[in-house]
Amino acid sequence: MSADAAAGQSLTLDPDRRPGGRAWTVFTISVLVYVIAVAGRTSFSVAVPLAGDRFGGGSAVLALFVVLQLGVYALAQVPVGLLLDRFGSRRVLACGALVVAAGQAGLALAHSLPTAIVARVLVGVGDATAFIGAIRLIPAWFALGRVPIITQLVSILGQLGQIVSAFPFLSLLHRGGWSTAFNVMGGVGVGAAVLGLALIRDSAAPDGGGHRRRPVGGGRESVWTTMTAVARQPGTWLGFFSHWIGMFPMAVFTLMWGLSWMTEGMGLATSTASWAITVSTGAGVLGGLLAGTLSVRLPGHRSTIVLTTGLVSLAAWTVALLSPSHLLSAMVVACVCGVTGPFSGIGFDSARSFNEPGRWGTCTGMVNVGGFTATILAVELVGLVLDATGGRTDADFRVAFAATALVWVIGMGGVAVSRALTRRRMRDGAVASF
Repeated sequence: MSADAAAGQSLTLDPDRRPGGRAWTVFTISVLVYVIAVAGRTSFSVAVPLAGDRFGGGSAVLALFVVLQLGVYALAQVPVGLLLDRFGSRRVLACGALVVAAGQAGLALAHSLPTAIVARVLVGVGDATAFIGAIRLIPAWFALGRVPIITQLVSILGQLGQIVSAFPFLSLLHRGGWSTAFNVMGGVGVGAAVLGLALIRDSAAPDGGGHRRRPVGGGRESVWTTMTAVARQPGTWLGFFSHWIGMFPMAVFTLMWGLSWMTEGMGLATSTASWAITVSTGAGVLGGLLAGTLSVRLPGHRSTIVLTTGLVSLAAWTVALLSPSHLLSAMVVACVCGVTGPFSGIGFDSARSFNEPGRWGTCTGMVNVGGFTATILAVELVGLVLDATGGRTDADFRVAFAATALVWVIGMGGVAVSRALTRRRMRDGAVASF
């Protein structure tokens, strides 16, 4: 199926739909669930210094917390996508929020490394449902021409979870202690689950049903058929590597090593480091709006946009690692990569263009695996290099971050190859440029 054909088929989902109050209610609650998930995901990064004292272990061991959480997140994406295509976002989002809450409560009680790791794995499982569950709702409630921008809006607002981690959670962590802070996060997760069940509906149809895949003969399409069809589309892999190259340059900074680099390596105050992370969130707002607008207006040039922003993020990290100024290094990464990070969302737009509506949950899950796989590799690389250098000086961190260039090369190569395969598939002229 061509990109235009896929888009044409999806237009039967009511391209001129005007969102009403109910649509924005569903949007708001789904975003709230996502915010809580992001706060759960990033809460450990601001607690890394205390985690070292509580659980022991070196940099690689601490990185293992994030690597395992993100690994579980990545592995869960396709199964979650299949569940979304079959059961809808309402139930999946609510269950995911409860699992995040259980993980946060488990971390609050944990005093040993194995228990804490299990708790973080639970956070990863629950977190895996939030973003793709939220954006799975968008085509059901909003006009398709607005989907890329609304998707970016979900991503932008979701990053408020980073601010929750950087300020109220961090403050509670230092004032109330480890157990209190993580228990409060668990309670908030339960509240989000209740709101999701009460107010989210999978579509504007009277029965609340979403666009779930049904084969011509009736019944549900098999899991194997869905996965095979999605995996055979080159646009799915173009989306996968677009997400890879867009997400990890910022995520390795905000999810794990940014705060430690700024406070331990550079010697900056915790408040200054928190503001740098907040600046990255603000930059992400600009980047998200720009990415959504360009994706709508230049759909045939999405891969070119992704390659360009990938080069920009590489340039930003190069300047930051070579700059003698500590504050400048932090702000360059926070600002520039904060802007380029949301362009990872273009990967979802590319994948949707090549897959049928009933498979959007699955293809979205596959795309989301890309960025988190890259982040896992980058986070663990930094931890391994820090342990190899034997310290946490500014110079040690700079060498460790430089090692992530390998992840960048893999991502850019993946975009180039999948783009070539897409062009080969589209030689019939259905797509002018991709």
